[in-house]
Amino acid sequence: MRSDSVLRGLAENPSVPVEVLAGLMRDRPEPVAAGLAGRTELPVAVQRWLAGHESYRVRQAVGNRVGLDAEIRDRLARDPDWRVRLAVLCRREQHPALSAEALTRLLPVLLDDLPADRFITDGELFEELFTADWSRVPVTARHPDPRIRRFAAPYAWRDDLRFLSSDPDPGVAAAATASIAEHERVMEPADLPDHHCHAFWDVLHRPLSPALAARVAAGDDVEAVRTIAANPTVTPGIVDALSRHADPEVRSGVAARADLTAAQVTAVVADPSPAVRAVAATRADLTPEQIAALAADPDEAVRDAVAGHAYLSGEERAILAGAAELSRERALRWAGAPNPRLRCRAAQHPGLPSGTVAVLTADPDATVRRALALHHPEAPGALLLRCYVEDSRHSGLLARPRFPRSGLSRFATHPDPHVRRLAARDVDADPELLTSLLTDPHRCVRVDAARSPRLPADRITALLDDPDLAVLAAANPSLDWRPVIAAFR
Repeated sequence: MRSDSVLRGLAENPSVPVEVLAGLMRDRPEPVAAGLAGRTELPVAVQRWLAGHESYRVRQAVGNRVGLDAEIRDRLARDPDWRVRLAVLCRREQHPALSAEALTRLLPVLLDDLPADRFITDGELFEELFTADWSRVPVTARHPDPRIRRFAAPYAWRDDLRFLSSDPDPGVAAAATASIAEHERVMEPADLPDHHCHAFWDVLHRPLSPALAARVAAGDDVEAVRTIAANPTVTPGIVDALSRHADPEVRSGVAARADLTAAQVTAVVADPSPAVRAVAATRADLTPEQIAALAADPDEAVRDAVAGHAYLSGEERAILAGAAELSRERALRWAGAPNPRLRCRAAQHPGLPSGTVAVLTADPDATVRRALALHHPEAPGALLLRCYVEDSRHSGLLARPRFPRSGLSRFATHPDPHVRRLAARDVDADPELLTSLLTDPHRCVRVDAARSPRLPADRITALLDDPDLAVLAAANPSLDWRPVIAAFR
């Protein structure tokens, strides 16, 4: 039996009473606390008990809980141990978010109490804080402590960065000026890493020198060429060369550029690849003759693209670009518009009535249906399921209350493992089917099968010895937990 893993799973198991775990906390507090902190529902009294524990690891575990009581969270944010404070401050999805006043008060305390042998640098600490909540950057940029304002400079943008560049503290102003210079610095060939990595792609999205752009454009790294095709700093001569590149995705990137000449627009409109013509059809500078030609294109995708982008007013384009707000009244009109772009934007409005939701649910355009599923709280379960099966990257749909919980076993043989996992979530799944899913080659399927309360009891018990699934088996509400608890006493 994987003892720590099983203890953590038992503590997370909603069928195990919290008082039963109290005895285990005396001998093995840390895995038990980690499991309790992972429960969907955890009484405030238990949160308070964990927050007052002598072990910083226990307090750290509850401090990292998503649904932590706000009062307890604020207390742990002032914990004597910096690691507990860091867990609280770096937790994402905090509700309600830590106030600007509280953050302003806590940051100097956290910074001053970091030990010399810490595992994280000051810069990494602030990167973690900002990643948890990017709205903290402007708060940090206006902090009364200049040491803290300095850490905002590498992450601040636009007004905040200009504000910091005139800071009365020379160190802050210098950091902001250096950050501005780095953002605006033209990338040279020496700046590009030798292999694909985060820094490699970051460089290609920055301002490019003619030498670097020419080197990439002439190389055989097609992915890199595709990236610079849309970079607005690429010189006209290189853009012209890329417009004749053999790869249609490169030419598609060129077709989306705002700086094309009239002759280049004519060329992309007549490109031999329908994918390039479809991108060209989304341009705002097409002539009536070019729109007419694209509307009669032999390729359906091109015709759909021009139908979805042409004939829009300046006001409509501003709304679609996010520069203007979409009112409920306009959303209701757009929901019935022939242009799928307008219907897609309307589907994102949370104030649509149920009748309009029903109409958009049956929309023939997949992007409209997907927008409704992702944005509207009353999107029906059948639509949520359909959109997830069509594109399983939208895993957030699985957590929606209306997502179906039955009739999912039919996906057990689906080629996409992220769709196959739905079978394990079926509340009526056959126990034998769930047993077979435990050997699925993809871990996400095995994980959901191990979590299913319909998994046979003997299989749940056997999984307690599985190094990969022991925590999930111990957290399964159908586990006969009493003999397992007894084994630890």
